[in-house]
Amino acid sequence: MRRRRTWCRARSRWARAASIVLAVGLRPCTGALIVLVFALSQGLIVAGIASTLVMALGTGITVSVLAGLAVGAKGVAVRLSGDGSRLAHVVHRSIEIGGALLVFFLGVTLLIATLGWG
Repeated sequence: MRRRRTWCRARSRWARAASIVLAVGLRPCTGALIVLVFALSQGLIVAGIASTLVMALGTGITVSVLAGLAVGAKGVAVRLSGDGSRLAHVVHRSIEIGGALLVFFLGVTLLIATLGWG
């Protein structure tokens, strides 16, 4: 009976992950739409479709590599600091806050550059 519950939980996790992937994949990419509209206006729809597929492949490869690096780096950090230790918790939170601040400041920089404040 316990094995069945574990299998059901694993199946539920896969179903949830698949629904997230589907939801993200349904949102159209702005760059792909621009390429397709341009290709349509130039009468090169096959080239536009091919370009969009290659863009999707490149994005998929990039995201997969970055996700693999992130998971690997987390594993190394946990091994170095010890799973569940106070140091691991502090390092984990510091990296999360640092990443959020980096994205925030990058956004502010792009906003300032766009508005011409600098």
